[in-house]
Amino acid sequence: MKKRNIYLVLMVVIGICGCVQQKKSGGFSEASEASFNKGNECLFASDLPNARKNYEAAVSADSNNWKALYELANIAELQGDFGAAINYFTQCLAKNDTMAIAYLGRANAYIAVGEDKRYMQDIKKTLALKPDFYVAWIAKGRTDEANGNLKQAVEDFSTAIKLQPNFYLTYSMRGSCKFKQKDYRGAIEDYTKEIDINPNHLMGFVNRAIAYGEMQEFRSAVNDMNMAINLNPIWSQGYIYRGIYLIKLNKKDSACYDFAVANKMNNPTANDYRRQYCK
Repeated sequence: MKKRNIYLVLMVVIGICGCVQQKKSGGFSEASEASFNKGNECLFASDLPNARKNYEAAVSADSNNWKALYELANIAELQGDFGAAINYFTQCLAKNDTMAIAYLGRANAYIAVGEDKRYMQDIKKTLALKPDFYVAWIAKGRTDEANGNLKQAVEDFSTAIKLQPNFYLTYSMRGSCKFKQKDYRGAIEDYTKEIDINPNHLMGFVNRAIAYGEMQEFRSAVNDMNMAINLNPIWSQGYIYRGIYLIKLNKKDSACYDFAVANKMNNPTANDYRRQYCK
């Protein structure tokens, strides 16, 4: 599950960042370039089958067209064919070994198939080629966190934040590591920064509420759960969390109301809380 989570985060982060390929002088044949351009048109139209055909034609016309190989790898990865993606990324890198993003893409495919060692090798290669590639630092941080290396993960995420201070998810990830280290105040600071950047991110409020709860600052926890529920009124777990913190504030009636709401939403734990606190 942890490996799958790392893969999903990488897919999201790479998409959000809109990474640009590193360029190397091409000199491909006209036929290859024409097919590659047609492939791009199909890709922009979300026509993956025809994009793939045109990129394959580009490679057939000129086997050195690393740009087409890179796009074929991306399409294979999007379609869940990670073996083919690894193969295409490897061919691409054989033609252009300066593409940090291709190493990161191959790392993404490796983690999806459980090739941890090769994944980390490609992450390190990515950072060796492009030390300011903050997406790779995020990927490394996620791996260190999954492996229990929380201190190193915090350092990785801190590096990513220095490189790109306005990406809210990195603060969330670093806050999670600090929370696991029981640095609740540090986690709260990170979740606060996350919320400042993206005040509509539900989990920012949820995670900060839980951290406040660990600090026994229950009023602040309730306030954050209020915000979370305002953002998503049909998320039943929000009422459970708020009810728990209301109990801590000796507001039994309000808490029992929340547990009842969660129960109507078929939350699996709501009845347990009602039996325990609402007799």
